[in-house]
Amino acid sequence: MTDYLSEVDPRWAEHSGEEGHYSAPEWGPADLQRAAAFLAELAPQARQVLEYLARSPGRRIHCTELVDKALGGPNESDPARRVAGVLSGMSKGHSNSGRRLPFYWWEAPEGSAGATYAVRPSVAAVFLAAQLGDA
Repeated sequence: MTDYLSEVDPRWAEHSGEEGHYSAPEWGPADLQRAAAFLAELAPQARQVLEYLARSPGRRIHCTELVDKALGGPNESDPARRVAGVLSGMSKGHSNSGRRLPFYWWEAPEGSAGATYAVRPSVAAVFLAAQLGDA
């Protein structure tokens, strides 16, 4: 079953992210130019993952889907580690942005494997607009 989170769903606050997900303001409509600059600084695979997440705002997407669909596979032995490594390619853009990381993630429940990732609908709107050149 597909799991979508509304903008105000309390599960956004229950994510597994650390300091980069709390220490700065959330992305908002006034951040289009900042988002365009962030996108320009991303490593190519990190941009692919963020774009894939932004095209499904609020949908929690498992790391195996991100490897298969956003990164073009192959889905090797540890997709969670691969996605985490790819998302580390956001470090420069994040440090220069003055904003939180634009995605959230949740560890797998006990007895399961792999993390899930999502972009808040309002944040997805900012990045999609920036990507389309509306900044």
